[in-house]
Amino acid sequence: SLAELCRRGLLLPARLQDVVPVVARAIHFDVLRGQHSVGIHVRDAACYVCWAFARAYSPTVMRPFVSDLSKAMLLTALFDREVNCRRAASAAFQENVGRQGNENFPLGIELISLADFFSLSSRSVSYLKISPAVAVLDDKLHASLESHLREVKLSHWDEEVRVLSSKALGKLTASNPTRMALGLAGLVDDVFCHQATRRHGVVLGIAEILLSLRINAASTKYDGDVEISTDLV
Repeated sequence: SLAELCRRGLLLPARLQDVVPVVARAIHFDVLRGQHSVGIHVRDAACYVCWAFARAYSPTVMRPFVSDLSKAMLLTALFDREVNCRRAASAAFQENVGRQGNENFPLGIELISLADFFSLSSRSVSYLKISPAVAVLDDKLHASLESHLREVKLSHWDEEVRVLSSKALGKLTASNPTRMALGLAGLVDDVFCHQATRRHGVVLGIAEILLSLRINAASTKYDGDVEISTDLV
């Protein structure tokens, strides 16, 4: 309904400050109910709303909201469990890049070249090949991807997603080992979380990060100045 209101020009720009935060949350909605997940239709609809935003509003109107929306679309395109949601987010992102311009999406062309409709068809490729390539484009992108994987995907109800997320964190460690080493303390605290899925994901994540740090210890990208606290051990 929101997308149709936007597409037809019935949602006034003044209401965007109320609508955009809701859409940014809806695009990540994924909850387990019994043996099945609910949220795939919500996430797909949220991508449609993002697509409609690009067509309905000028770059000037959208500029205050681009940061939150672009981050939400990119994270969904890379890390959503379902291929149709990844592709929907990619299509919405591409529409925004084309219509909102380089000022609102300064790395838009590079991003849609990496995360296109066909390359996102494989979940493992999205996690382990495309996301590390995206992370090296910009330090803020690296921070966003790392934070989402650590705080959200390591707790996912699907075991395969948790495993892929931990491996993706290992891949991201190669491009910014200092940030990943400093973030280990927060993961260690969650080892004793009451939620079993969170504990499992965190243990996998810590293992992959430590392994990557060890492999990259002699690399010029890692100067070795950041020491892992003995408290973590």
